[in-house]
Amino acid sequence: MIKNHPPVAGFIFFILFMGSLGMTAMPDNIDEFYQKLPETIADWKKAGAPDLYTPENLSKYIDGGAELYLSYNFKNALSIKYKDAADNEIAVDIFDMGSGPDAFGVFAHSRESIDDRFGQGCEYAAGLLTFWKDRYYVSILAYPETAEKKEVVFKLGRTIAGAIKSEGALPPIIARLPAENLLPETVHYFHHYIWLNSFLFVSNENVLNIGNDTPAALGKYRQAGAAFFLLLVQYPDAAGAEAAGGQFRQKLLDGAADGLRRTKEGRWTGLQRRGNLVSIVFNAPDTPTVRAIFAKIKE
Repeated sequence: MIKNHPPVAGFIFFILFMGSLGMTAMPDNIDEFYQKLPETIADWKKAGAPDLYTPENLSKYIDGGAELYLSYNFKNALSIKYKDAADNEIAVDIFDMGSGPDAFGVFAHSRESIDDRFGQGCEYAAGLLTFWKDRYYVSILAYPETAEKKEVVFKLGRTIAGAIKSEGALPPIIARLPAENLLPETVHYFHHYIWLNSFLFVSNENVLNIGNDTPAALGKYRQAGAAFFLLLVQYPDAAGAEAAGGQFRQKLLDGAADGLRRTKEGRWTGLQRRGNLVSIVFNAPDTPTVRAIFAKIKE
Protein backbone atom coordinates (compact mmCIF):
# COMPACT_ATOMS: atom_id res chain seq x y z
CA MET A 1 0.00 0.00 0.00
CA ILE A 2 1.38 3.40 -0.94
CA LYS A 3 1.63 5.84 1.92
CA ASN A 4 -0.10 9.19 1.92
CA HIS A 5 2.69 11.46 3.11
CA PRO A 6 4.76 14.50 2.02
CA PRO A 7 7.12 13.77 -0.92
CA VAL A 8 10.59 12.56 -0.13
CA ALA A 9 12.24 15.06 -2.46
CA GLY A 10 10.98 17.60 -4.94
CA PHE A 11 11.35 16.54 -8.51
CA ILE A 12 13.03 19.75 -9.63
CA PHE A 13 15.50 19.75 -6.75
CA PHE A 14 16.44 16.17 -7.57
CA ILE A 15 17.22 17.07 -11.18
CA LEU A 16 19.38 20.01 -10.09
CA PHE A 17 21.24 17.84 -7.60
CA MET A 18 21.90 15.05 -10.08
CA GLY A 19 22.86 17.59 -12.71
CA SER A 20 25.46 19.02 -10.36
CA LEU A 21 27.03 15.57 -10.28
CA GLY A 22 27.19 15.43 -14.06
CA MET A 23 24.70 12.55 -14.20
CA THR A 24 21.42 11.94 -16.00
CA ALA A 25 18.64 12.14 -13.43
CA MET A 26 16.38 9.68 -15.19
CA PRO A 27 15.79 7.99 -18.54
CA ASP A 28 15.22 10.51 -21.31
CA ASN A 29 11.48 10.10 -21.39
CA ILE A 30 10.16 9.30 -17.92
CA ASP A 31 9.71 13.00 -17.15
CA GLU A 32 7.68 13.39 -20.32
CA PHE A 33 4.76 11.63 -18.62
CA TYR A 34 4.23 14.65 -16.40
CA GLN A 35 4.09 16.96 -19.42
CA LYS A 36 1.69 14.70 -21.32
CA LEU A 37 -0.77 14.36 -18.46
CA PRO A 38 -3.32 17.20 -18.33
CA GLU A 39 -3.09 19.91 -15.70
CA THR A 40 -6.78 19.39 -14.98
CA ILE A 41 -9.14 16.56 -15.77
CA ALA A 42 -12.81 16.92 -14.84
CA ASP A 43 -12.67 18.53 -11.37
CA TRP A 44 -9.19 17.22 -10.58
CA LYS A 45 -5.97 19.23 -10.72
CA LYS A 46 -2.32 18.33 -10.49
CA ALA A 47 -1.19 18.86 -6.91
CA GLY A 48 2.24 20.38 -7.33
CA ALA A 49 5.35 19.05 -9.01
CA PRO A 50 5.93 15.30 -9.45
CA ASP A 51 8.33 13.35 -7.28
CA LEU A 52 11.06 11.00 -8.39
CA TYR A 53 11.94 7.83 -6.50
CA THR A 54 15.07 5.76 -6.95
CA PRO A 55 16.28 2.45 -5.52
CA GLU A 56 17.77 4.42 -2.63
CA ASN A 57 14.53 6.05 -1.43
CA LEU A 58 11.73 3.88 -2.77
CA SER A 59 11.22 2.19 0.60
CA LYS A 60 10.33 5.58 2.10
CA TYR A 61 7.43 5.89 -0.34
CA ILE A 62 6.07 2.36 -0.51
CA ASP A 63 5.10 0.90 2.84
CA GLY A 64 6.81 -2.49 2.99
CA GLY A 65 6.58 -3.12 -0.75
CA ALA A 66 9.83 -1.76 -2.18
CA GLU A 67 11.53 -5.18 -2.25
CA LEU A 68 9.16 -6.38 -4.95
CA TYR A 69 10.25 -3.63 -7.35
CA LEU A 70 13.91 -3.80 -6.38
CA SER A 71 14.00 -7.54 -7.05
CA TYR A 72 12.84 -6.82 -10.62
CA ASN A 73 15.67 -4.37 -11.29
CA PHE A 74 13.68 -1.19 -10.61
CA LYS A 75 15.29 1.96 -12.06
CA ASN A 76 13.12 4.87 -10.92
CA ALA A 77 9.53 6.01 -10.57
CA LEU A 78 7.55 9.16 -11.16
CA SER A 79 4.74 9.96 -8.73
CA ILE A 80 2.01 12.45 -9.65
CA LYS A 81 -0.95 13.45 -7.50
CA TYR A 82 -4.30 14.90 -8.55
CA LYS A 83 -6.67 16.51 -6.04
CA ASP A 84 -10.20 17.85 -6.14
CA ALA A 85 -11.73 20.74 -4.21
CA ALA A 86 -12.41 18.47 -1.23
CA ASP A 87 -8.72 17.42 -1.12
CA ASN A 88 -9.47 13.88 -2.29
CA GLU A 89 -6.51 12.34 -4.07
CA ILE A 90 -5.77 10.26 -7.16
CA ALA A 91 -2.22 8.87 -7.12
CA VAL A 92 -0.45 8.12 -10.40
CA ASP A 93 2.77 6.12 -10.10
CA ILE A 94 4.85 5.19 -13.14
CA PHE A 95 7.68 2.72 -12.54
CA ASP A 96 10.55 2.34 -14.99
CA MET A 97 11.62 -1.28 -14.57
CA GLY A 98 14.30 -1.13 -17.24
CA SER A 99 12.88 -3.92 -19.43
CA GLY A 100 9.64 -5.39 -20.66
CA PRO A 101 10.15 -8.72 -18.87
CA ASP A 102 10.63 -7.04 -15.50
CA ALA A 103 7.67 -4.69 -16.03
CA PHE A 104 5.55 -7.73 -16.85
CA GLY A 105 6.93 -9.54 -13.80
CA VAL A 106 5.82 -6.80 -11.41
CA PHE A 107 2.40 -6.55 -13.07
CA ALA A 108 1.79 -10.31 -13.09
CA HIS A 109 2.89 -10.67 -9.49
CA SER A 110 -0.57 -9.97 -8.10
CA ARG A 111 -2.97 -10.03 -11.04
CA GLU A 112 -5.99 -12.30 -10.86
CA SER A 113 -7.63 -11.80 -14.25
CA ILE A 114 -6.88 -11.21 -17.92
CA ASP A 115 -7.72 -7.77 -19.33
CA ASP A 116 -6.16 -5.91 -22.25
CA ARG A 117 -7.97 -2.56 -22.22
CA PHE A 118 -4.82 -0.71 -21.16
CA GLY A 119 -1.24 -1.28 -22.26
CA GLN A 120 -0.12 -4.86 -22.78
CA GLY A 121 -2.20 -6.19 -19.90
CA CYS A 122 -4.13 -4.56 -17.09
CA GLU A 123 -6.30 -5.11 -14.06
CA TYR A 124 -8.85 -2.86 -12.40
CA ALA A 125 -10.48 -3.41 -9.01
CA ALA A 126 -11.90 -1.15 -6.30
CA GLY A 127 -10.39 2.07 -7.58
CA LEU A 128 -6.96 0.66 -8.52
CA LEU A 129 -5.86 0.37 -12.15
CA THR A 130 -2.55 -1.34 -12.92
CA PHE A 131 -1.02 -2.12 -16.29
CA TRP A 132 2.29 -2.64 -18.05
CA LYS A 133 3.62 -1.48 -21.38
CA ASP A 134 7.16 -1.62 -22.69
CA ARG A 135 9.44 -1.21 -19.65
CA TYR A 136 6.86 0.60 -17.53
CA TYR A 137 4.53 -0.58 -14.79
CA VAL A 138 1.75 1.88 -14.00
CA SER A 139 -0.47 2.16 -10.93
CA ILE A 140 -3.36 4.64 -10.66
CA LEU A 141 -5.20 4.62 -7.34
CA ALA A 142 -8.43 6.44 -6.49
CA TYR A 143 -9.78 5.09 -3.23
CA PRO A 144 -12.54 4.85 -2.23
CA GLU A 145 -13.92 4.11 -5.68
CA THR A 146 -16.72 6.19 -7.20
CA ALA A 147 -18.09 6.21 -10.73
CA GLU A 148 -16.63 9.68 -11.29
CA LYS A 149 -13.19 8.67 -10.02
CA LYS A 150 -13.21 5.54 -12.15
CA GLU A 151 -13.82 7.61 -15.28
CA VAL A 152 -10.91 9.90 -14.40
CA VAL A 153 -8.63 6.93 -13.64
CA PHE A 154 -9.44 5.39 -17.02
CA LYS A 155 -8.76 8.67 -18.84
CA LEU A 156 -5.40 8.97 -17.12
CA GLY A 157 -4.63 5.35 -17.96
CA ARG A 158 -5.40 5.87 -21.64
CA THR A 159 -3.22 8.98 -21.73
CA ILE A 160 -0.23 7.23 -20.16
CA ALA A 161 -0.58 4.10 -22.29
CA GLY A 162 -0.85 6.29 -25.40
CA ALA A 163 2.32 8.14 -24.44
CA ILE A 164 4.28 4.88 -24.47
CA LYS A 165 4.79 4.35 -28.19
CA SER A 166 6.46 0.96 -28.15
CA GLU A 167 5.65 -2.42 -26.64
CA GLY A 168 7.92 -4.60 -24.55
CA ALA A 169 8.78 -8.24 -25.01
CA LEU A 170 7.36 -10.88 -22.71
CA PRO A 171 9.96 -12.92 -20.83
CA PRO A 172 11.08 -15.56 -23.36
CA ILE A 173 10.82 -18.36 -20.80
CA ILE A 174 7.05 -17.86 -20.58
CA ALA A 175 6.71 -19.00 -24.20
CA ARG A 176 8.08 -22.39 -23.14
CA LEU A 177 5.10 -23.11 -20.87
CA PRO A 178 2.73 -25.53 -22.64
CA ALA A 179 -0.47 -23.66 -23.54
CA GLU A 180 -2.90 -26.56 -23.18
CA ASN A 181 -4.89 -26.40 -19.91
CA LEU A 182 -2.79 -23.44 -18.71
CA LEU A 183 -4.66 -20.79 -16.69
CA PRO A 184 -3.11 -17.61 -18.18
CA GLU A 185 -3.94 -15.38 -15.22
CA THR A 186 -1.72 -17.58 -13.02
CA VAL A 187 1.46 -17.13 -15.06
CA HIS A 188 4.27 -15.48 -13.10
CA TYR A 189 7.81 -14.47 -14.00
CA PHE A 190 10.58 -13.85 -11.48
CA HIS A 191 14.29 -14.16 -10.76
CA HIS A 192 14.29 -14.12 -6.96
CA TYR A 193 13.46 -17.30 -5.06
CA ILE A 194 11.32 -15.58 -2.45
CA TRP A 195 8.61 -14.92 -5.03
CA LEU A 196 8.32 -18.61 -5.82
CA ASN A 197 7.33 -19.15 -2.21
CA SER A 198 4.75 -16.36 -2.40
CA PHE A 199 3.04 -18.13 -5.31
CA LEU A 200 3.69 -21.71 -4.22
CA PHE A 201 5.60 -22.56 -1.07
CA VAL A 202 8.50 -24.88 -1.84
CA SER A 203 11.20 -24.34 0.77
CA ASN A 204 12.61 -21.71 3.10
CA GLU A 205 15.93 -22.27 1.35
CA ASN A 206 16.87 -21.26 -2.18
CA VAL A 207 17.10 -24.91 -3.17
CA LEU A 208 17.00 -24.12 -6.90
CA ASN A 209 19.70 -21.42 -6.77
CA ILE A 210 17.31 -18.91 -8.34
CA GLY A 211 18.98 -15.54 -8.88
CA ASN A 212 19.17 -12.57 -11.21
CA ASP A 213 20.70 -14.73 -13.96
CA THR A 214 18.06 -17.47 -13.77
CA PRO A 215 14.73 -16.40 -15.29
CA ALA A 216 11.86 -18.48 -13.96
CA ALA A 217 8.23 -18.94 -14.95
CA LEU A 218 5.41 -20.57 -13.00
CA GLY A 219 1.97 -21.49 -14.29
CA LYS A 220 -1.06 -23.30 -12.91
CA TYR A 221 -2.83 -25.97 -14.96
CA ARG A 222 -6.27 -27.49 -14.63
CA GLN A 223 -6.90 -30.83 -16.26
CA ALA A 224 -9.89 -33.12 -15.71
CA GLY A 225 -10.74 -31.25 -12.53
CA ALA A 226 -7.22 -31.53 -11.08
CA ALA A 227 -4.98 -28.48 -10.60
CA PHE A 228 -1.18 -28.63 -10.63
CA PHE A 229 1.78 -26.29 -11.21
CA LEU A 230 4.68 -26.23 -13.65
CA LEU A 231 7.87 -24.34 -12.80
CA LEU A 232 10.58 -23.61 -15.37
CA VAL A 233 13.98 -22.24 -14.36
CA GLN A 234 16.60 -21.41 -16.99
CA TYR A 235 20.27 -21.39 -15.94
CA PRO A 236 23.27 -19.81 -17.66
CA ASP A 237 24.58 -23.27 -18.51
CA ALA A 238 23.86 -26.97 -18.15
CA ALA A 239 26.23 -27.30 -15.19
CA GLY A 240 24.21 -24.78 -13.19
CA ALA A 241 20.98 -26.56 -14.05
CA GLU A 242 22.44 -29.93 -13.05
CA ALA A 243 23.66 -28.57 -9.71
CA ALA A 244 20.31 -26.97 -8.88
CA GLY A 245 18.32 -29.97 -10.03
CA GLY A 246 20.50 -32.32 -7.99
CA GLN A 247 20.11 -30.18 -4.89
CA PHE A 248 16.32 -30.10 -5.27
CA ARG A 249 16.23 -33.86 -5.80
CA GLN A 250 18.25 -34.56 -2.67
CA LYS A 251 16.46 -32.11 -0.37
CA LEU A 252 12.86 -32.38 -1.55
CA LEU A 253 12.55 -35.64 -3.49
CA ASP A 254 14.43 -37.88 -1.06
CA GLY A 255 17.09 -38.43 -3.71
CA ALA A 256 14.66 -40.13 -6.10
CA ALA A 257 16.71 -41.27 -9.09
CA ASP A 258 13.75 -40.98 -11.46
CA GLY A 259 12.93 -37.47 -10.20
CA LEU A 260 9.47 -38.49 -9.01
CA ARG A 261 8.11 -38.47 -5.49
CA ARG A 262 4.65 -38.99 -4.05
CA THR A 263 3.65 -36.53 -1.34
CA LYS A 264 1.87 -37.32 1.91
CA GLU A 265 -1.32 -36.00 0.32
CA GLY A 266 -1.08 -38.56 -2.47
CA ARG A 267 -0.04 -36.04 -5.17
CA TRP A 268 3.13 -36.14 -7.24
CA THR A 269 6.18 -33.90 -7.64
CA GLY A 270 8.44 -34.47 -10.62
CA LEU A 271 11.72 -32.95 -11.81
CA GLN A 272 13.35 -32.97 -15.23
CA ARG A 273 16.63 -31.39 -16.31
CA ARG A 274 17.16 -30.84 -20.02
CA GLY A 275 20.21 -28.80 -21.01
CA ASN A 276 20.17 -25.58 -19.01
CA LEU A 277 16.46 -25.86 -18.15
CA VAL A 278 15.06 -27.36 -14.95
CA SER A 279 11.35 -28.19 -15.02
CA ILE A 280 9.37 -29.18 -11.94
CA VAL A 281 5.74 -30.25 -11.66
CA PHE A 282 4.02 -29.79 -8.31
CA ASN A 283 0.81 -31.37 -7.05
CA ALA A 284 0.13 -33.54 -10.10
CA PRO A 285 -2.58 -36.22 -9.69
CA ASP A 286 -0.42 -39.02 -11.13
CA THR A 287 2.89 -39.76 -12.85
CA PRO A 288 1.44 -39.87 -16.42
CA THR A 289 0.39 -36.24 -15.93
CA VAL A 290 3.93 -35.33 -14.90
CA ARG A 291 5.49 -37.05 -17.90
CA ALA A 292 2.92 -35.65 -20.31
CA ILE A 293 3.49 -32.02 -19.30
CA PHE A 294 7.27 -32.51 -19.48
CA ALA A 295 6.90 -33.77 -23.04
CA LYS A 296 5.01 -30.63 -24.06
CA ILE A 297 7.54 -28.07 -22.78
CA LYS A 298 8.65 -25.99 -25.75
CA GLU A 299 12.24 -25.88 -26.92
